[in-house]
Amino acid sequence: MMSIVVRIPVLALFISLCACGVTGPLFIPNPPPAPPAPSQAEPKGTLYPPSSPPAKPVDGSSKAN
Repeated sequence: MMSIVVRIPVLALFISLCACGVTGPLFIPNPPPAPPAPSQAEPKGTLYPPSSPPAKPVDGSSKAN
């Protein structure tokens, strides 16, 4: 009777881990080290597309409300 009580959890653990496809290590690996900080700041560039000034009306009669 005692051997049945001991073997059933071991057998259940074996089936759940091996027969269900778990093949890797059963732990969470350590995260990789953080990359080093850049020595200089990134250069500031211009926006693309470049902003253009607002269009002016051709003649004085057409105005936007």
